Amino acid sequence: MTAEPAKPHFSDRFLDNVYPNGTAAAAGGRRSESWKNSGTVFLKMSAASIYIPKDNPEKPRGEDAHFICTEEQTIGVADGVGGWAKAGIDGGEYARQLMINSVLALQKEPRFRVNPKRVLEEAFKNTTAQGSSTACIITLSGDKLRAVNVGDSGFMVIRNGEDVVYRSPTQQHYFNCPYQLGNKKDNPSAAVEMEVRVEAGDVIVAGTDGLMDNMHASEIVESLRRGVSEKESMRKQACYMANVALYNSFDRYADTPFSIASRKAGRCRRGGKVDDITVIIARIEDS
Repeated sequence: MTAEPAKPHFSDRFLDNVYPNGTAAAAGGRRSESWKNSGTVFLKMSAASIYIPKDNPEKPRGEDAHFICTEEQTIGVADGVGGWAKAGIDGGEYARQLMINSVLALQKEPRFRVNPKRVLEEAFKNTTAQGSSTACIITLSGDKLRAVNVGDSGFMVIRNGEDVVYRSPTQQHYFNCPYQLGNKKDNPSAAVEMEVRVEAGDVIVAGTDGLMDNMHASEIVESLRRGVSEKESMRKQACYMANVALYNSFDRYADTPFSIASRKAGRCRRGGKVDDITVIIARIEDS
């Protein structure tokens, strides 16, 4: 079964506010120095994204949120937990507020020394919306990625166009119940902190579980390989990847990561998982 996403939402730098697509934005202008002048930073990260919310007239913005903060060399994704809908609460509002507060917290961080855990703690402290959300924040510092993750959003690092050299771990209390920040839920102390050395040419793919549950790592790598061969921009590559995830989510017979995890949990389920889909593709380059 195929489906055409209605009005997918793109970003290739940063925005100035929170738009109906759930994309948080960095307020630019605080820093204007060149990365080359720091003496400690040798690489830079450029990124692009797409967000495809589920087709739900009651929640046109969906429940995912994300940001790309170019000046701070930091990206983040969050997925509001849909189970709150039973209590009349929009989990997406929590995710959007958490990402806004993450961007604001970034502005307080030392130049080239962003601490993702500290950013997440500050954002969590200042988020007052009802609901809960997963969260993953990734920053480039020198030749290392520093990241913090809570739940089942995440990222992978791909080298030489084919080798997955790192994939962030998933945190779940039990099948389909991820760790989550929010009201009467988990807090940043449950987060996993990661540090990964990167090289020029490496590609980072970050996303919510709408991506990770519906595409195997091999499919993500193949999607990137196709985009390179077609000489597509990162924006187009993100769009293609998100649409593959969307297609898989509607395929009732696909052997997706979600269906495999379901079987391991003792549940007989085949096919993909219909969900909001956020994809960020970032490239590591010489500065």
